[in-house]
Amino acid sequence: MLSNRLIDELGLLRLVPKQSQQNQLAQTIEQATTATTLQTGSFPEQSSEKLDKHEFRLLVKMLQAIGHDCQYDHIAYDGTVVKYQLPNKILVFHDISSPDNNDTMHLASLADIIANPTLKRPVWEKLKTLMP
Repeated sequence: MLSNRLIDELGLLRLVPKQSQQNQLAQTIEQATTATTLQTGSFPEQSSEKLDKHEFRLLVKMLQAIGHDCQYDHIAYDGTVVKYQLPNKILVFHDISSPDNNDTMHLASLADIIANPTLKRPVWEKLKTLMP
């Protein structure tokens, strides 16, 4: 299930089944509570830099391929390096030739993968090791 924030970033339409009035009221209250929480700054600040939509979609597809639902709050992007926090490892999309360790896996940058499809194979081979 994709989060509302992820759906917004991907530009997808929200399809909602018909609900009773009570469910709609509960959903409205939840949205108001979420908006209040965001205004008070309880969540960590996100960088002003945003991923290109093609890079973002590639990231989502790669994570889904290894059986992980992409969560927007786990993405860190500083304009060049994309980091994604998995439960037990950090994926760093920047330079596939950088050495990995127990906590970090280095992969090619998303822009490079899009520009050079031959990088898909080595990235996939490394990602396969994370599959359950």
